[in-house]
Amino acid sequence: MGKIILILLLVCAIFILSCVQNSLGGAITHLPDSFNGSYKIGVMLALTGDAATYGLPEQQAIKIAIDEINFNGGVNGKSLLVVYEDGKCNPKDGNAAAQKLINIDKVKVIIGGSCSGETLGAAPIAEANKVILISPSSTSPDITNAGDFIFRVAPSDAKAGIVAADYAFNKLRARKAALITESADYPQGLRRVFKENFIKLGGKIASDETYNPEDTDFRTQITKAKASNPDIIYIVPQAPPKGVLLIKQIKEAGLKQQLLTAEVLIGRNVIEENAGDIEGLIGVEQEFDETNPKASALFAKYKKITGEKAPFPTYMAGAYDIVYLIADAVRINGYESERVMNYLYSVKSYKGALGNITIDSYGDPIMDFSVKKVKNGQLVILT
Repeated sequence: MGKIILILLLVCAIFILSCVQNSLGGAITHLPDSFNGSYKIGVMLALTGDAATYGLPEQQAIKIAIDEINFNGGVNGKSLLVVYEDGKCNPKDGNAAAQKLINIDKVKVIIGGSCSGETLGAAPIAEANKVILISPSSTSPDITNAGDFIFRVAPSDAKAGIVAADYAFNKLRARKAALITESADYPQGLRRVFKENFIKLGGKIASDETYNPEDTDFRTQITKAKASNPDIIYIVPQAPPKGVLLIKQIKEAGLKQQLLTAEVLIGRNVIEENAGDIEGLIGVEQEFDETNPKASALFAKYKKITGEKAPFPTYMAGAYDIVYLIADAVRINGYESERVMNYLYSVKSYKGALGNITIDSYGDPIMDFSVKKVKNGQLVILT
């Protein structure tokens, strides 16, 4: 009888542990028996909706890093434990996710968001509570001054927009540009910077049209762009699905002008799935060597787990590196948000999957950009 009770208790314990693991997004994996407690980390990403196309790969990159660290003994004898929340790529849900992670889960560090809107929505509460918020892929210029506790490893659109404007004016010899952008923080940040710098160079904005996130018919914006007779068309969606649809409608309208865009439309899975529709598209993204050892190992593990190639390599590498940066900060300075903050501001030439990471006094990374073109279903570097 005693053996039966013991077996039942063991089964119950396994069941409870399984439930906890599932509730934390599978965070408890490969934990050595020697762990004495854990460090809890919040993760806020776009896990549903169109932007999940990069939020989910980022989540998987984070899980890979967590598993590696825990498998190798954790941090200071403790495991890293993750709580995931869906920020849904918008300020409202980003704020709600941060509220929950800070007030209920009591985390001192949050990785996220995937989108600038999420990050900007979460930033005020993170800053007020002195909780680290560090994003792998939010690029709005507004994040630069969002607070002392707000960081990212993706470069600001304040630089990406300048690169796009310079390439349009000096390389494509464009003098008139039509803009079609989505009404969201990320696209509007790029729109603002591109517009300002294209005009500074001597160019003219022939038309400047926006669309709402729920729109699927862009004929009005396209008609106005066509009537302005531009040399190039600069398009920036929040996520790939709307961007691909916009490109299809532009081509259906008979416009032959060169299309210029940002990184979200030159994701590797976007090209693979829509090669014919986006052939010839030129995009700007942060410079990145996908063949460096840490990146190669990450992407190999991702492919083994998912059966797919890494769709947004820079975002995923950034998410992976953030976990290791936090682990190093805690290992060296302890799990106090101000100490983690001080560590992050001291990061210089950190060798990660992204390459060498240096964080400036605003919490932004110092990185260069490259311009690439979709050609025969492949991404070719132009500059």
